[in-house]
Amino acid sequence: MTRLLLFDFDGTLYHGDDPFRFYAQAMAKHMTSEDGERYLAQVSAHLGGDTSVVAGDNWEAVVKLAEPRVPDREVWQQAFLETREFMMSSECQLEVSPLLLDFLRQIRHRVALVVASNSPEQAARPLMEKLGLTGYFDRIYSQANKPLGLVTIVEQVMGGKPFAPEQVYSVGDNYHNDIEPAVERGWLAAHISPHGYFPGPSTVRGRNLEEVLPDLASWALASS
Repeated sequence: MTRLLLFDFDGTLYHGDDPFRFYAQAMAKHMTSEDGERYLAQVSAHLGGDTSVVAGDNWEAVVKLAEPRVPDREVWQQAFLETREFMMSSECQLEVSPLLLDFLRQIRHRVALVVASNSPEQAARPLMEKLGLTGYFDRIYSQANKPLGLVTIVEQVMGGKPFAPEQVYSVGDNYHNDIEPAVERGWLAAHISPHGYFPGPSTVRGRNLEEVLPDLASWALASS
């Protein structure tokens, strides 16, 4: 019996606010000086936990705060691409939790380990390599087209054969993309939200990955 542990990438497998701050700065270049300062202060307050924007993740929060001043989606996309380049540089500080690495070593070969990211191939894979994560996973899907793509990925990994819902565990920070499709199909789901925004049901929830790892470990090790 195959069990599948499915991880989102951005906002789930690593920590660090540098990308979101850079993304906001790239947006602010298209605002007046006064609007830009006010906008960057709002982003900083959100990331610092002083205020919270209702958003699926921090990427969406940066965009939602910018939208009244910069409604052009092409600007958002260009700023995002610039941010992706920045994330590959030494200036961008990102951290992978040692607890996560220990967990992945422990359950390697006990369950199928898969990453599903909506980011393009040229953004997701190089960053996973940089963070030293690639070798832990059996498959890495970029441009996953979540939420619908999540179902397609599960069917591919499970070989198109019938499986019990509890054989699949989806982990991510974007409720709509990572958790909702899992809950709808009866799969297990771990929702991560640094700002405590939990808009719907899940099997387990936490403000970071470390808080949900014990539940993931219990499930994964029970399959051996």
